[in-house]
Amino acid sequence: MVSKDAFNDRLIIGIGLSDKESINGELYRVQDETTLILWRDILRFTFESDFVRQFFPYNTHFKGKMRIDGALCFYIHDYYPTRCKDISVFDRKTSNLVFRFKEGRQAALVAKIFSLCIARMPFFKEKAANAVLIPIPAATRERNIARFARFCSLLSHRLKVVDGFRATWIKEDREQMKGTHGQDKLSNLIFHPDYFKDRDVFLIDDIISSGENFTQMKRKLIQLGAKSVTGLFLGKTVKSENQK
Repeated sequence: MVSKDAFNDRLIIGIGLSDKESINGELYRVQDETTLILWRDILRFTFESDFVRQFFPYNTHFKGKMRIDGALCFYIHDYYPTRCKDISVFDRKTSNLVFRFKEGRQAALVAKIFSLCIARMPFFKEKAANAVLIPIPAATRERNIARFARFCSLLSHRLKVVDGFRATWIKEDREQMKGTHGQDKLSNLIFHPDYFKDRDVFLIDDIISSGENFTQMKRKLIQLGAKSVTGLFLGKTVKSENQK
């Protein structure tokens, strides 16, 4: 299971995304036929109707790719900021997943989705043996740990690459610099090159917008010895008409 929630105090409804690996599951037993029928009806409604799809998207392919500062970058979804109105139901599901991930929830689900997407990249196998997974750090230690610690552990394990969550350390929290330009966004970070020197880096984050955070991180990693950097993102911000 990659995501689960309590339906009530006796029933947990979970979602699984399966590939060739062994499947981990959970088994629940009931005491009588009436309860069994009730639970079966609930599960049929959940998984055979559109109920479960109202919450998150489950795409397992990268939607697009681009180059930022010469580095190849991939993203799974178009992402519309909260100020955008009249967006589709699917785009609202994407926003919901992004927000939950930012909060440090749904790490298992997002790790599974990323693992399936990354495994389909044509050059993944040739880079995997020498790769390290590094997140673009959040603004504070608390947010960074909540958002990326478990996620990086799960994803690196699935991909069988080095977990580079500790490749950077936040020496002091800073204010969010979302949407700012021309500022040093790495001044509060300590880098540990032993994690990434002479390695191919998969640099990962939730959203790519202007690309400034990615560019600064990519250049710093290359300067400190990384062999290459590839960007991986859950979503790419779609600019509204008045931003173009």
